This record gives sequence, C-alpha cells and structure tokens, in this order.
Amino acid sequence: MEKRNIYMIAVSNSSEGSYFLPYPVGTMAAYAWTDKTIREHYELKGFVFRKDDIETAVAAFENPFMALFSNSVWNSNYNKTFAKRLKEKFPECLILFGGKENPLDGRYLDEYPFMDLLIHLEGEEPFKQLLLHLLGEETDYSVLNNLSYRDKNGVKHTNKLETTVCTHYPSPYLSGTFDKLMSENDVKFVPVFETNRGCPFLCVYCDWDTTKSKIKLFPLEKIFQEIEWIADHKMDYIVCSDSNFGMFERDELIADKLIEVKKRTGYPNKLQVSAAKADSPIVFRINKKLNEFGLSKGATISYQTLSPAALRNIGRKNIPLERFSELMAQYNKEGIPTFTDLILGLPGETYESFCEGMCKLIEAGQHTSIYVYSCAVLNNTPMSDEQYIRKHGIKTIDVPFSQYHCDCGPDEDIVEYVKEIISTNTLDKASFVRGKLFSLCVQCFHCFGLLQCFAMYLFHEKGVRYDAFYNDLLEWFEQNPLSLSGKVFLDINERLVRYANGEKPMAYVNKNFGNIYWPFEEAAYLEIVYRFDDFYQEIEDFLGQYRIDSEIYDGIMKYQQSIIKMPGKNEFAISLEYDFYRYFFGILSNTYRPLAKVKNELTIRGNQIPGNWKDYSKKIVWFGRKGEKNLYTDITVRYLD
Repeated sequence: MEKRNIYMIAVSNSSEGSYFLPYPVGTMAAYAWTDKTIREHYELKGFVFRKDDIETAVAAFENPFMALFSNSVWNSNYNKTFAKRLKEKFPECLILFGGKENPLDGRYLDEYPFMDLLIHLEGEEPFKQLLLHLLGEETDYSVLNNLSYRDKNGVKHTNKLETTVCTHYPSPYLSGTFDKLMSENDVKFVPVFETNRGCPFLCVYCDWDTTKSKIKLFPLEKIFQEIEWIADHKMDYIVCSDSNFGMFERDELIADKLIEVKKRTGYPNKLQVSAAKADSPIVFRINKKLNEFGLSKGATISYQTLSPAALRNIGRKNIPLERFSELMAQYNKEGIPTFTDLILGLPGETYESFCEGMCKLIEAGQHTSIYVYSCAVLNNTPMSDEQYIRKHGIKTIDVPFSQYHCDCGPDEDIVEYVKEIISTNTLDKASFVRGKLFSLCVQCFHCFGLLQCFAMYLFHEKGVRYDAFYNDLLEWFEQNPLSLSGKVFLDINERLVRYANGEKPMAYVNKNFGNIYWPFEEAAYLEIVYRFDDFYQEIEDFLGQYRIDSEIYDGIMKYQQSIIKMPGKNEFAISLEYDFYRYFFGILSNTYRPLAKVKNELTIRGNQIPGNWKDYSKKIVWFGRKGEKNLYTDITVRYLD
C-alpha cells in the first residue's frame, strides 16, 4: 500500500546562520504519528524551515497529498506564494493553513482559492482527526471541530471552535520527529520549548491566546527530558514560548533544571523567555538564579503604557510606580539586568502622555533598558474588531515586517507586512512619528548611556525633567543638521516619515557593523560611537545651555566618556576631583546621595571587549543590550584624600 505524503512548512528568517526548528508543526506531527493507523497510511515526507527559493522547494516535493503551513506574521506572504505555486503544480494536493495569522472567521477561503482547509486554535487534535477522517469514503468536514472548509457548492463554513484539555502531547524532540531534518541540514538550529499553554490576561492587542482559556501545564518529566535533549545536541540558545514564565511555583524547578544541566554539560547558554508580569518572589528568585549562571537575558518589568486612558482602553493594569521603583532597586542591588516594554500608538495615548510616561520610568529607576514597540493590529484580537477601530479612530498602514538582527540578503520579492497603528483619536500621524523619534532619542542617549550622566545630574541638581532634556535634544538636532548626531537623527526621522506613509521599509544596514538589520536605536548608537570624539565635541554646544559649573561639567564629561565601552579598550584609569562613581551609582540603585568633592582614581575594566567594530556591535550592542554590557561596570575606586 502506497502511503500518502505529508509536507509541513514553518519557515523563519536566518539570524547569524541559525534557524528555528519548526516546532509548531513538529508538535502536530509528533502527536498524529503516535496513531498506528496514521503511521500505516501517511508518510511524513519532510519539513520546510527556511525561506528557500519557492520553485526549487516545490520541485523537491514528491507526489504531495497534503501540505500544512504554519502561518505567522513573519512568513504569511511567503506561505501564500508557496502554497499557490504548489497548488498549480500539484492540483490534487490539499493545502492546509494553521497558525495565529489565520482569521477565525475563515475568510482566507474567500480570499485565497488555492487554500482548501484552515485549522484554528491549537492544531494537534484537529490535524490528527483530519488525517483519520480523510481515510474514509465520505469527505464531510462538518463533523470536525476547529476547521474551516468549502462544501461541494463552494460555500465556506467554519465549524465549532473549542480548546482541548490534553496536556500529554508527545515531544517532537524526544520522539525523533526532527532527527532526519537535523541530520540533512548543516545549520545551527534554535529549539523552542513550552512548559504551559495559554494566557490569563485580556490585553486587546495580544493574540497569544485568543480563547483566554485555562492555562494547561505540561508534564515536568517531559520538560526535563527536552532540556536534556537540547543539551545533548549542544544547542546554545533556546526559546521558551510560555506567555508568563514564573507565574507558577513549578517554574522555579524548571529554572533549576536548566541551571543544573548547564553546569553539567555547558548547554544551553542563553534562554529567551517572556517572563510573568506579576510582582512575585518566585519571579525574582528565578531571575536571580538565571542571571547568576549566565542564562538570563534580563528580567521583564513591563508597563506598555502609563496613560490611565490607554490602560482602560486596552484592558490592562500596571503595578504602582512606587512598587516599580522598589523592584528596580532590588534587581539593581543584585546586579540583575531588567528591561521594560512600552507600546506607542495605543488608543488614548497622546504625545505628551507617552513622553511623560517613558520618563517616569526613568525617574523610578529604569535607566538602562526601555524597549518601545509600535502597536500592531493582529488578526483575531479584540483590537482588530471593526467597532473597536471606529471607536478609537485607529488608522493603520501595512509596514514591511522587520526581524531585527536577521541576516541581510538580496532584496526579497516576497515582503511580509504587519498592520501598525500610526494614528488614533488622541495621536495624529505627525505626533506618532515624533513620539517614535523621542523614544529612539531616549534609548540611544539615556539607556545606552551616551548622555545619561548629564541627564541624571540635571534632573537631581537643577530640576530639569528627563522629557524636557530629551525633547530639547531633538530640537537641537533640528537646529544643527550638519552635526554628527543631527545627521543621524534627521536621517532616522526621514525614514520614519516614509515608514508612516507606507513608502519604504525601515531596515537599517551598515556593513561596518555586520551584515544584519539593526533597530534604529542601536543603529544610532553605533553610528555615534563610531565617531566618538566628534560627538562629544559637538554636543558641548547643546549642554552649554544648562550652565553647569565648569569644574563639575568637565568632571561629568570625563566620567561620561569613560563609562562607554569602546572596541578593544579593556582596562584604563582616570583621575577625578569629584566622587562621580558613588554619585551616579547611588542614583542607579535608588539611593541618591549628594555629589561629594573628593579626589579619586578609578580603575575601569572591561571583559574581552572585541577589538573590531563588527564583533563589538554583535557582542556589546546586540547581545549585551539587555545586560547593560555597553557600559563599564567593573570599576574600582581609590580615594586620594
């Protein structure tokens, strides 16, 4: 009996030559092929995991019975183009789409005639039942839940949508589902593992869990075995796909297992995780442990917005700023990197509230890592509802989707797009662009530290608000377009304007810093430190308006320049007339003390800082951003008086 060939497609872009293992379709295959009947009648013929040339990829298919596509925002158009071409060459091949980008109302079947079936929500059970159903003589899809299809008359139907309660899906790693794929492809794979599935929160912009069903916990035994498998295959970087890691007490056991395996085998080296937003001792203990053993990329203390109106409109609550400040001090005391997310474009936010909110986070102690994202309207979220869009006056544009730090290649014919908000009832397009530019200014000059010391001194000693300081800096760029930083930010502003008009991708590439796409704030920082001396000479014109005492000004400038890591600069010493180290350390640790005039010498050490710009950009700026690695922190003070 000849088996029916099944192909599974879940592609990702390359980053430093690495690709994600196709976990979403791998779990579906692992579960389906536990069934004896499916094993007897179907052959798992292969996976497509990267954006290969479509003609070449299609030509490699052998008599496909079905092709299953995992559809996400970063691969949706590629999938559609691939599926269309596949249908043209193999008209009898069933084209099945799953993934979060599939609208739950099944409208893809109206828009794309080459699609035959859509799977909604979790895919394991519907996919297995579909394969079994297709072995029968009748093809009555109406009996299958979580499926959209066309009947014999071409009329679209969407069956009942329900979530399963199963928690014992087999692992695609432990079952050997990916063994052939890995043996046949000499690339660095990145594994994804999940310890639970679901999300209890109701944020209107998020598609993490559209059903808001009860969170399912997967067996610890399976999770521990997967961690061992990852280490056995010497995988450096792993991703946990939980929505809120640290929400459950058992998550600390998982962190302990990761640490134990790393100590024993050396793998994995880094864990990417979406940490629980809750203020809990468990989250702190997990972050402390992961940071101690070098696994952490930083602890999330997320806000998204500080505007009361915007919070109401998105169905979210934040911890009080006072508690946020306490947490920042606690994490800083333990040397645990933190980062805080904000979203620009949320309904109810204004330019003023956004700038004020961002700088309130700085006042509360978040000086090093604030990430700002544009709000995207994703399929199947409450924000995508037409009534919600009309109520808040939401206007979107289709923006080319950028996966930062991915490898640059030739211009792709197939571009992925995401719908991003560029205006609402409370934020017009010009204010959106200005807000984006303001956030980049704060991230570049404060979080990356280029003017952080001056901003902190002026705030604490002269009452200059952070939002006023950085808005003044933006105005200085406009007035000094020929300065280094002026050129950099006016170029970024032009790119943002084109982006807001939907005219051109936002990608920023400079081969001096590697053949990858950079987010604007990192690109701006790199462009400026590349001409370090020119920047600090020119910026004196801007800083002069604040009339800082000349002796203190000179000392801050010397200290400010000295804490920025530079390529190959691993150890040096400076002499100062004021105790700037203790002063600024006190501000960062939320224990402010007045600036003392006392002669001191600082010995400043780096740790194997690369001597060339490409490696510096990768290790210090890209990999090191969440750990404040672009600033010297190993500083020894010797007092001379």
